[in-house]
Amino acid sequence: MNARINIGPAELETFLVIAELGSFSKAADRLALAQPSISNRVQRLERAMRTRLFERTSRAVTLTPAGERLRIRVGPLIQQLREAIDEFGADADARNHSVVVATTPMLATVLLPSIINRFANRNPSIYVELEDKVTPQLASDIRSGRVDFAVVAQRPPMEGIEFEMVAADRLMVVGPRGHEALAGGSVPLEQLARHPFLLLAAYKALIGPLADKAAGQGLNLSPVRTVTNVSTLLGLVSAGLGLTLLPGLVLRIGGLIDESRLDIVALEGAVLTRDWGIASLAGHDWSPAAKAFAASLRAALRAHSADGPIQPVV
Repeated sequence: MNARINIGPAELETFLVIAELGSFSKAADRLALAQPSISNRVQRLERAMRTRLFERTSRAVTLTPAGERLRIRVGPLIQQLREAIDEFGADADARNHSVVVATTPMLATVLLPSIINRFANRNPSIYVELEDKVTPQLASDIRSGRVDFAVVAQRPPMEGIEFEMVAADRLMVVGPRGHEALAGGSVPLEQLARHPFLLLAAYKALIGPLADKAAGQGLNLSPVRTVTNVSTLLGLVSAGLGLTLLPGLVLRIGGLIDESRLDIVALEGAVLTRDWGIASLAGHDWSPAAKAFAASLRAALRAHSADGPIQPVV
C-alpha cells in the first residue's frame, strides 16, 4: 500500500534551501518567512519521512545521511516544478501580450490587415496573430481555445459560441469607371438586371431576396460569373465584364478600390446589409490583449461603417 502524501512543495523547497545555505535563519531570509515557519516546515517533513534530516549544532546545520538521500531524490523534482511554473507563467504573460484572431480568407485579405497595423502602431507591446480559416473551422478553433475570437461577416450558426454584431453596412454596386448604369449616382434594380452581373460565391445566399424581388418584376439577376476571390472579382469588373455588389465597409477599409478604374454607387429601391461582428466562446475569460484589440476592432468597424453613404443598422 502506497504511503499517503501529507507534505507539499513548500516543505521540500524549504528543506533544499536550508541544505544549500546550511542555516535556518538564512533560509528564512531567502524565502521571506519567519524562522518559526521554517522550523515548522522542517518538523512536518521529518514527521512525514519518520527520520531526522538535519544535524543542528551551534555552528552549522548539516544533512544527516537520510537528509542527503532525500536531497538527491527531491532536488530534481523541485527544479522541474520550478521550470513548469516558469513555463506556465511565461505562457500567461504571452497571453496578456498577444491575441490570436481568426477570420475567413477574404476578410483576412481585405479587412483585418489595416486594422491590425493601426492597432500595432498604437500598442507596440501587443502582438496580433491573424489566422485565415474557412468558416467550418472557425467554430472548432474558438471552442478549443486556439484563437481568442473570430471576426465574421454574418451571424454564425455555432452552438455555444456568442456573436456580437459590431456594425452592418449596405452592399454597394461596383462597376467600371464611367459605366453608363452608374452615371446617376445610384442604380435601380431593373438597371442592374440589364447588365452582366458578377458575384462572390460567398454572397449567393445573401442576394437571394434581391434575386426574388427582381424575379417578381420579371427581371433576371442570375450572375453570369461567380468567383471566390474579391480581388479577382474587382479585376473582372474593372475590365468591363460586368457589375457586382460588395459591402462598402470592406471596400473602404481594405483599400481595394482604384478610383481611376472603378465607381461605387448605391442600389436604388432595395437595401441589402452585411453584418460584421465578433464570434467568441460563451463565458470565455478574455485576456487583456484580446480585450484591447477587440475594442480597437469595434471602433474601426463602426467608424468606417458610419462613413459616407453607409450607415450602421440599429
